[in-house]
Amino acid sequence: MKRVLPDNKPSLDYALWEGLNEKNATQRVISKQKKWVTSIDTGASNQSDLWAVEGRKRSQIDDTIVFDFISLSSLFSGWFDEVKFNHEDLQNRIDTVIENIPGGKFYFDGHHSSLLDINWTVLGRVIGSAVANIASGEKWWFVKGNDALTTHRFWSELKRLQKGDSYDAELDARHNAHYSKGIDNDVWLQIGDFFRQTKSSFDPDSEVLRSINHRPSSPFFRENHRPHRFYPNPLALLHQSTFFSKRMGDDDPKGLADDHGKITLQILGDAIKTLKGHDENRFAHFAIKIHGLCAFHIVRTEIMQQKIGLHLFSNLVAKKMTRDVGGTNVPDLAKQLKTSFSLARVLSILSDKDHKIIDWSTAEKETVDEIVNSIR
Repeated sequence: MKRVLPDNKPSLDYALWEGLNEKNATQRVISKQKKWVTSIDTGASNQSDLWAVEGRKRSQIDDTIVFDFISLSSLFSGWFDEVKFNHEDLQNRIDTVIENIPGGKFYFDGHHSSLLDINWTVLGRVIGSAVANIASGEKWWFVKGNDALTTHRFWSELKRLQKGDSYDAELDARHNAHYSKGIDNDVWLQIGDFFRQTKSSFDPDSEVLRSINHRPSSPFFRENHRPHRFYPNPLALLHQSTFFSKRMGDDDPKGLADDHGKITLQILGDAIKTLKGHDENRFAHFAIKIHGLCAFHIVRTEIMQQKIGLHLFSNLVAKKMTRDVGGTNVPDLAKQLKTSFSLARVLSILSDKDHKIIDWSTAEKETVDEIVNSIR
């Protein structure tokens, strides 16, 4: 499978996208076009005719040959600009929000500067799991985002063991102050034994190590001078509260195994949409919500979900942050991913208007070829 850009010059993606912008040569893929492309894209990404260098028809009724391009939602640009140009004020606003969250001041003591750094890799895993769960509901594949389901069960079981038989998942998710005071060692040992011995093969002790590298996205940390006390991330607890509130307000609720992906992307979508508002604290609230999503998602191992989230979403983030690449052509990305699932179906979920994680557009093959030939 050939590439749109030369194999030895993939970094031309920046120049290609800038060239398309100068010519105003891209068109947004509309819902009818997404539905049609999704219906005909059923194979592996690196074998699909849709993502070949010959291009594809724009739509069922338009024979114009085009290439597809995807990019991070333009709404993310506000966050990157705020971190770059308004760093100190953003830090102060986040600190103020953190101090009003039960356990926040204690948990992030000495780690406040890391609150400005989103863990995009873990966020990619969260997104991958949610997309897999939504797609399974559409009968597109059988993977259901089990790492996220195990995550939900872990937090509920941990809190039940800590509080006892009086624990109520939906009610207690709104009253988390007592959990922020720490988890007893005997409770931690029980939860660890349970999950290590089940088919999930998940060891909670390994999660404690994550707090060393990035406290905001770590599920827990353990004090060195009190090694038998474990402290859950208050932002993860806050996310669980938001999750249950969303479920309770759902007009068409389903079982958690079938519903968690939809609700997760709703929460992510709400966070992304806050970036376009006028609230002076919108960037601080965005950071808090994203850190909570990442910290809550404690199991991070499923391969298919990593390809969706890590190798696709996080790839877009990395290109944007390191080289300011605005858009990536899908044929070259499809060749790189070599997925066993339909890439069009993934893109249709990620670009859904309700959460708008990516922008999906096309450019005519003739124009793309012209630009590539001029820059190679």
